[in-house]
Amino acid sequence: SGEIPVEVFRLVVNEITLVGSRCGLFKPAIAALAQRSVEVLPLISGRHSLDDFDAAFAASGKRGMVKVLLYPAGVPQ
Repeated sequence: SGEIPVEVFRLVVNEITLVGSRCGLFKPAIAALAQRSVEVLPLISGRHSLDDFDAAFAASGKRGMVKVLLYPAGVPQ
């Protein structure tokens, strides 16, 4: 929350698309997960170690990717 200074000219000059994301209501979302009424595993498109951040970031920009997870090194996927 709060303000974040952004150099907007870089968005314009470099033709960068900025996409925002907003969380919805947590209580109904957690209830849906608890009731298993939402299939979440098919939404995971890739898993990468934090050490492999560059590959994870590159993968997340590919068509068809939904969710790319990062996990700490040494933690099993």
